[in-house]
Amino acid sequence: MSETAAERDLLAQVARVRSRFHGALFGLAVGEALSAPVIYGRPGAFPPVRDLLGGGPLDLPRGAWAAHMSLALCAARSLLETGRSDPEDQRERWRRWQREGEGSATGECLGISASVARALVDGVPDPSLFDAADAPARVAPFAMRYLDDREALRSAVRESATVTCHEPQTFTATRAFADMMQVALRGAAPTVILASGDDLRSAAWDGSSRPAAVLSAVVQGFSVGVGFKDTVLRAVNLGGPADAVGALSGQLAGAHYGLEAIPAAWVAAIAHRSMIADLADALLAEALVGLVDPA
Repeated sequence: MSETAAERDLLAQVARVRSRFHGALFGLAVGEALSAPVIYGRPGAFPPVRDLLGGGPLDLPRGAWAAHMSLALCAARSLLETGRSDPEDQRERWRRWQREGEGSATGECLGISASVARALVDGVPDPSLFDAADAPARVAPFAMRYLDDREALRSAVRESATVTCHEPQTFTATRAFADMMQVALRGAAPTVILASGDDLRSAAWDGSSRPAAVLSAVVQGFSVGVGFKDTVLRAVNLGGPADAVGALSGQLAGAHYGLEAIPAAWVAAIAHRSMIADLADALLAEALVGLVDPA
């Protein structure tokens, strides 16, 4: 029996959403992996990154990521295996990453910030340490899981953020970026995506790893970037917390432009790419079930 026009249209819509889901997860991995040579670097003191190289202060193999993708992958598995956002389960998975390298590209916990390390050891964030950008950097799987439920998404990312973060501005920045990722995954225009992040407009890029500063760089880069490659290379070449800026820019640009916009050679070089693709498809299946049967 031949497909009807309506069925073909539905399949095409699902294919576009799938491309954005894969784009978000692979974009996160690619963005962080691209930053490897210039993490902690001072702008102007290093040759511009133009390709996926590896190396740098963490001595990463080509196509490997550090902390942000690891945190996101652990969160994705938690969402899928528990069927909900469970901060306690996420904490335990991140502790296994810290101790044993679970979810890492290399089998080691690399690039962990002082605030995340202390929060996982103590069980609560240390108020004497400022938050890094880990909470917004792991937003992608939450936005994918809660594709059509903004309030559930906001609640989930806030609860998850409290595991490693304590500053009110971190929660504001994480919520704003979650809103941006959700509308990007749903195929919104760039102006709509940027409008969803209005809470980030007052922040300024100062080269620090503070969430609001990192996100201001991401918003600026997305607003002027042309395509995935240009957007993400602009991000990582800022240096400093290039891993965070790259991870955030990569997942947002990937969600907007789709998997096909990411250079194929970069995707092919990413560590554990079959696992990443499987997680993206599993999150897509959960999102589609939610759309068909919201109960």
